[in-house]
Amino acid sequence: MTAQESFRAMLRESVGPVLREAGFTGTAPTWRLLSGRGDFAVVQLASSRWNTADEVRFEVNLALVPQPWWRFSTRFLLDRAPRTPRFHDGLFDKQCHPERRCAGRRHPVLGRDGWVVRDAASADVCAEVLRAELTTVVIPELVALQHRGTLIATLRAEAQDWGVAVWHRLPRKVAIALLMLDEGPGPELAEAINIVRSLPADRVAARDALLDLLIRAQTQASTIIP
Repeated sequence: MTAQESFRAMLRESVGPVLREAGFTGTAPTWRLLSGRGDFAVVQLASSRWNTADEVRFEVNLALVPQPWWRFSTRFLLDRAPRTPRFHDGLFDKQCHPERRCAGRRHPVLGRDGWVVRDAASADVCAEVLRAELTTVVIPELVALQHRGTLIATLRAEAQDWGVAVWHRLPRKVAIALLMLDEGPGPELAEAINIVRSLPADRVAARDALLDLLIRAQTQASTIIP
C-alpha cells in the first residue's frame, strides 16, 4: 500500500468515524459541527502539495466560523459562497500539533513540522495519536467554544492559541466585537468601530460594509444581514 493509499485509508477508517460519532458531518478531508446557534466548528486534514507516493505530510487544521461572521462573509467577501464553510472561511483558527503528545523525544512520524505517513505502519501510528487527540482535546474544546460566551472569554484572555485567521487580516478586537452584535451597544463595540474607521482601505475587505454593520449594532438597529 502506497503512502497516499495509507493516508486515505486512515481518513476513512480512523478519523472520519471519530468525528461522525461526535456529531460532525462532511467527508474527508473536511468535517463540520454545527451548533444550535448556527456556529460552525471545522476540522480539516490538509495534505501538502509536494507529497509523493512514498510520503504524505499533512496538517490538522481547526477553525471556528461564528454565525455572524459567516453571514457577513457570504454576503460581502465570497464571490461564490459554498453551502457550508471550509477551513479558510474560519474567523478563528489554529493547528493541532502532534509533538504535544511526544514532548521530549523524537518520533519517526510525528514532528513539529506536521504529521507524516509513509506506509500502513506509520499511518497506524498517526491514527492512534490523532484519535486520542481528537477525543480528549480537540472535540471537547470545539464543543465548548461553540458556546458564544466561552469563546468570547477565551479570546479576551488570549490564554490559548486560537488566533484571528491571518488571511482575513481582521484586528482581534474587531473579530470579538462581531461575536457581540446581538448584545447591543457597548464599549467594545464602540472601540471596534473606531478601529475599523482607522484601517487603511486595503486592510479589510468590504471595510465599509463591516463598519456599517458595527454602527447599526451600536445604535441598536437591526443586525440582520440581508
